[in-house]
Amino acid sequence: MAHDSLAALAALEQRYDGPIPEAARLVARHGSREAVALLAAAGEAAYFASLVTGQLRAIRRRRADGSFYPEMLDDLAFYRRERQRWRQAERLARQALAALR
Repeated sequence: MAHDSLAALAALEQRYDGPIPEAARLVARHGSREAVALLAAAGEAAYFASLVTGQLRAIRRRRADGSFYPEMLDDLAFYRRERQRWRQAERLARQALAALR
């Protein structure tokens, strides 16, 4: 059964007399907390993946021009750990969403 975002948002308008909380709006828009969690985790995983790519590029450039410093590797390790953490969160959210269907 398809989720009707407009009906869910209309129900929220009836419920709240003032600003609708962000979390409630996101659930109404995407259909479930699991769907919202999946979108957030996928976005964070993609963000950290792009940081890994950029940091690798920067390290290569810095090594070539002689301006490399070891803390760049610490940053790279952090980005990789976070990317892995968010990928795991994405897998778990995908499984939770699949269990709803």
